[in-house]
Amino acid sequence: MKKIYYEKETGNFYTVKQTEKTITIEWDNRFNCDGSLLDQNVKYKKLVIRKIKPKPHCLSKNDSEGICIYPFQCGIPFFLEPAKKEHIDFEISDCKKWGCSSKYYKDLLIKYNLQ
Repeated sequence: MKKIYYEKETGNFYTVKQTEKTITIEWDNRFNCDGSLLDQNVKYKKLVIRKIKPKPHCLSKNDSEGICIYPFQCGIPFFLEPAKKEHIDFEISDCKKWGCSSKYYKDLLIKYNLQ
């Protein structure tokens, strides 16, 4: 089962699917009003991390507080925390501040039942 996670630094949401051997992290796509994919220059659109002998990515943390990895074993950590309603509320308030549509975030609330 996929779960939704939040990356605070960029404000992006990712789906995470964990199996016994791997963790698959995928950016939750956003779309323009016309239905075309909105490319937001996301660093990592999809990462697959092996839990045992994690090459090429280094898994630093994987627990209820979040997932921390070092993609391609670089010095910059990539931390994801389980998404909460507060994260989505923050992003919605940011949308209102800039006059953007908050439909994407409202859909996330429904899709992942974040109440």
